[in-house]
Amino acid sequence: MMKIKELLISILFMSVVPTAAWAQNEMSVEEELDSTYTEIHYRMMQFQEELMQIGAVSGFRMDIDTDMPLTDQLLDAISLRLRAISRAVNSFSSRWDAYSQAQQVYIADNDSLLNKLAEIQQMQQMVTDTLASRQQQFEKLSAFSKAETFIWRQDKIYRKLYKQAVQFSLSPKLAAKLEKVKAEEQAVFADIETNYSQAKTAVESFPGLNLRMEAIDNKYFQLQSVSAKIQTIEYKPFIQRIKDYLIGLAAVAILLMFFNLLNAKIKTLKAARDQANKMKDMMDGQHNYPTI
Repeated sequence: MMKIKELLISILFMSVVPTAAWAQNEMSVEEELDSTYTEIHYRMMQFQEELMQIGAVSGFRMDIDTDMPLTDQLLDAISLRLRAISRAVNSFSSRWDAYSQAQQVYIADNDSLLNKLAEIQQMQQMVTDTLASRQQQFEKLSAFSKAETFIWRQDKIYRKLYKQAVQFSLSPKLAAKLEKVKAEEQAVFADIETNYSQAKTAVESFPGLNLRMEAIDNKYFQLQSVSAKIQTIEYKPFIQRIKDYLIGLAAVAILLMFFNLLNAKIKTLKAARDQANKMKDMMDGQHNYPTI
């Protein structure tokens, strides 16, 4: 009898112990999962904080005005800062992508982690867009600076080209050299137009460059005028050159004569009008009798 009772107790014990062990294991798994969620959330918060710091640095001022003139030193400083921000963004993206992909199973199973993932991705896109915008602005500033320097350096080149064109136009034997000078000038002016267009585009984004653009405008129109003169230079016999010169002097003399006559006519009309006004005043004074 005792043997049967001991056997029943042992069977009951064997059936109860595994159940208790399974419950204990299930509880430890849930706790471990919650701990994993907490750890992932904390790590994501660290990524978010790092991204916020990068975003704050990327929002630096890029306005150009009289208080902040465009200089090579300023462009170098902006370039260094943009490169540093770009390296920080790339480093963050590579580490964040690797971590989020490694934890994607846990993140997909937790609403809180999914919301945090969405926040970080949205913030990452904003920082990336801001950096791209700053880089575009920097490219425009750099293009303006290069265009300004290039256009102002063309005076010496155009004096040389104009002198050569005039010299080569003195003889029909130098016609080929004259055409070569014209072709060279056309290539130079094409570069001037390209740089001028880039400078105009930059000013649309940076109104503080308007004063410098006005000076570039004046220089561009001067070069454009010299370019037109070079392209119209052709060989002319010496006699024809003298005739053209005399005709030019005669035209100037005729214009001066015309302006002198016009000026004399205006003075005469003005004197006649003043005299008529005086006569009218005198007549009005004679009829201004006192009344009783």
